Amino acid sequence: MPINYQWVLQEWNHFLDMTERVKTGEAHPTRNGEVRHVYSFRAPDHLVERQLSLARVCLERTFGDHWEWNGHGSLAVQVKRMRQEIQAAIPLVQRREEIEANLSQDAPGPQIAADDLHHWVWSAARPHWESGNDRAAIHAAAVNINSRLRKKLGRFDVSESKAVREAFSLEDPQPGRPRLRLCPPDDPDHFKSVHVGAVNFGCGLFAGVRNPVAHLTDEDHDLSEQEALECLAAFSLLARWIDRAEVQQKPD
Repeated sequence: MPINYQWVLQEWNHFLDMTERVKTGEAHPTRNGEVRHVYSFRAPDHLVERQLSLARVCLERTFGDHWEWNGHGSLAVQVKRMRQEIQAAIPLVQRREEIEANLSQDAPGPQIAADDLHHWVWSAARPHWESGNDRAAIHAAAVNINSRLRKKLGRFDVSESKAVREAFSLEDPQPGRPRLRLCPPDDPDHFKSVHVGAVNFGCGLFAGVRNPVAHLTDEDHDLSEQEALECLAAFSLLARWIDRAEVQQKPD
C-alpha cells in the first residue's frame, strides 16, 4: 500500500512536540555563581523512546536506502540527532510532488492500487496482505475466484483449471455443462481467440501462481511484494472476465 504521508508528518511533528526541552524543578547555583536550570523533555522518557522508534521507521520507509540511522548514544543524543533528521525531512515530504515534477528524469508510469483490484480479489486478499502475508493473500484470492466461478457455472464437481476449461470451452453448452461467453460467435476467429486465451490464462494462473504459493515453502518460492501485487492484478483480470461473462445453458 502507498505511504500515508499525512500520517508520517503527523507522527514526526508529534515527536518534535514531545521532545521540546522544558524547565523542570528549581535552578541550582554553580560554584562560580552561575545559575544552572534543569531541563527535560516535554513527555516522559519512556514515551519519547517509543515515538523515537516510530519516527525512525517512518524515515526508513520514506527514504529507503537513502537514509541510515546511527542509534548510538544516550537518549538525549539520539533525540537531538532525530530532531535534526526530521526537521530536514519534513520540507522534502511536504514538497515531494513539486520536487518529483521538477527533478524527475522520466515520466512516472501508472501504478496499481490494491483497493482498485476486482472486489473478489481484494476482499479475500486484504486481511492477509495487511498483515504482511503476501503468499496467503494470493492463495485466498485464487480460492475465492475458484468459488465464484463454480457458483456461476452451478458446477461443484470441477475446480480451478478444469472449471476454467469447462467454462470457456469452445464447445456448445450441454445439459449440466454451461459455458461462459465473453463475446458472441459472430466473428469465429475472434470468438476462438478470446475464449482459448481465457482458458490458457486462467489455467496458467492456477497452475503457475496459485499452486506454488499453496504447496511450496518461502525458501523454495520467494516472492517480492511487487511480484505478489502483480499476481493479484493478474487474478483481478481473470475475475473481471468471469464476472462479466454471460452464462449460456442448454436445458436438460
